[in-house]
Amino acid sequence: MAMKVKVLLCSVLMLSMTWLAGCGGHYHCGTTFGGSCSTGTTPPPSSGNANAFAYAVDQNGTMDGYALNTTAATFGPVSTYVAPKIATNKGGVGVVVAQGKYLYAVLQDVQQIYGWSIDSSGNLTALTTGFPLSLPSLSGISDLSFNQQVVITNPAGTLMFISDAVGEAILVYQISNTGALTAVTGSPFSTSLVSLSPQNMGMDGLGRFLYVSQVSSTHSGTEVAGYSVSSTGANAGALTLIPGSPFNIPLWEMQGDPSGNYLIGISGRVEFLYGSDDKSLYVYKINQTTGALTAAAGSPTATVYAPFNIAMQPRSVNGEFVYSFSLNATGTATNPIEGYKLDPTTGALSLVAGSPFNITTPTAFGQFDQSGSYLFVYSSPASNVHLGVVNVASSGALTETLPAATLVTGGYFAASDVP
Repeated sequence: MAMKVKVLLCSVLMLSMTWLAGCGGHYHCGTTFGGSCSTGTTPPPSSGNANAFAYAVDQNGTMDGYALNTTAATFGPVSTYVAPKIATNKGGVGVVVAQGKYLYAVLQDVQQIYGWSIDSSGNLTALTTGFPLSLPSLSGISDLSFNQQVVITNPAGTLMFISDAVGEAILVYQISNTGALTAVTGSPFSTSLVSLSPQNMGMDGLGRFLYVSQVSSTHSGTEVAGYSVSSTGANAGALTLIPGSPFNIPLWEMQGDPSGNYLIGISGRVEFLYGSDDKSLYVYKINQTTGALTAAAGSPTATVYAPFNIAMQPRSVNGEFVYSFSLNATGTATNPIEGYKLDPTTGALSLVAGSPFNITTPTAFGQFDQSGSYLFVYSSPASNVHLGVVNVASSGALTETLPAATLVTGGYFAASDVP
C-alpha cells in the first residue's frame, strides 16, 4: 500500500507542475487568480489595539507576523515585530493556533514542529522545551498544489493531529497549558487496517470524533474513516476506529459545525483536476454516541460553483455559516465566495443573502480567527502572494474594506485572536 501511495503522490506532484511555474516551487503559487489585489501605501501598523493577528511561514526562514487594527483601518506587517527564525523551507504543510495563545508550524521538509507563545502585542516567544520538535519519519505529507487539512487541532486546542499518507498513520500530540507537545501513547496510529492513506482531517464541533479522507491525485473524495478520540487523562487523544469505518461517502475536505451535530464537506471534484465539477455541499448528521455519519435531509445542497475549499465559522452566535471557495474550469482564476447558513437542528443549508460575494482579494483558500469575526483569505497570483481580511456580518454577509497585505513568500498561515 505504501508503494502505491508513493506513486500516487508522485503523480500529484507531476500534476502540480503547471501550478508551480514562476512562484519558487510553492504549492499554493502557480495559479494566476482573477482580479487584482490592492496593497496600498499605508504604513506598517502598530500591534497596539489590534483586533487579530496572522502568522505566515516565510520560505526564507522566518515566521512573519501581521496585525489587523480596525480602528486605524490597517492590516499589514507589524512595525515592532521581530520575526523569529525557522529553517529555510518550502512553505510548511500546516500552521495552527491552540488555546488562543500558542502557534505551531509544521515543516515537512525538515521534519520539525516549531512552537511559540503569542502575547497581546502579537509578538512570538519561542517555546523552548522540546522545540523545534523532531517528527518521526514523515514522508507522506507532500508539497501538493492544493490546500490540505493535514495539520489540525481539536476545538479546545489541547490536541494536535498530523496525517501521514505514505506511512498510513496519524500522529497525535497532547498540547499542555504551557504549550508543550507530548506524543500520545500509541501515536502514530496506523490507518492500514482500513487501507486508508490519510490526507485531510476534520473534527466534530465538540472534539469527540476525528474524520479522515483518502489521499487523491485528482482532488476527489471517495471514503472517510472515523475515529473516536479519547478524553481520558494521560490517554487523551488516543484514536479508536468507529464501527463501520471507512464510510463510503464522497468527502475530500470536511469541517464540523460548532454544535457538534453535523459534518459539512465537499467532494473536491473540480473540472481542471478531476475532469468534471461537483457543485455540491454535503451535510452529514453525526451520531453523538458512536460517531457514525448519515446524510442529513436535503443533502447535498446545490452550489453555484464547484467548491475547491470550505471554511466553517468556528462559533455560533448569529447562526452557523459555511463558506465555499472555488476556481474556474481551467484553474486560472477564482470565483466569488459563496455563503450558506446551517440550521443546527435540521442540518439544512440556506443561501446567505447577497451570496456569492465579490471581494477585492481573489482567493481559493480561507481561514477564520477563533472569534469567527474575520475570514482571512489567501491569494497567490503568480509571484505576488497576498493575505486579506474579510469582515463577517451577523447575517453572514462578507465585505472587504482594507487592502490585502503582501507576503514575502508563499506559505501556510494561521489567524489568531488577541490573547
